[in-house]
Amino acid sequence: MITEDNAKLHTVLVKGWVRKGDKFLIAKRSPKEIHAAGIWSIPGGKIEDEVERDIIENTLKKEILEEVGVEIGDRIEFVGSSSFQRVDAPHVVGLTFLCGYQSGEARPLEDTTDVKWLTLEELKKFKELPDFLRMDLAQLEQHIHFRSI
Repeated sequence: MITEDNAKLHTVLVKGWVRKGDKFLIAKRSPKEIHAAGIWSIPGGKIEDEVERDIIENTLKKEILEEVGVEIGDRIEFVGSSSFQRVDAPHVVGLTFLCGYQSGEARPLEDTTDVKWLTLEELKKFKELPDFLRMDLAQLEQHIHFRSI
């Protein structure tokens, strides 16, 4: 039941920059998606109504495996956050993480039609990168720079 107290709840999205050596994985969203159909993004998904420990990490691992067939390791670093309004109305809070590649062959699976491994420089020059992902990329670069200080 929607009440005044819970009417402003948000959908929580977790997504990950999967790093393998000096390259990062991006995936093209299916043209059948309701929101951001057919554009390049990083794999991830919504937190479901589960009650569990480590729900963010578990969801991130599950969604990356389902979308692109790659397993990530246990070391997951928070990179940044954002929010946006989906075309179908829910307000979304997005949490972005840096994840280490563990195993698997990247391939388009659930909700994706293509995948690419690109370096930071290649990502910056990639003409099909949408503005929101360029902002995520800037957060990633800041995070990597901060870690190296």
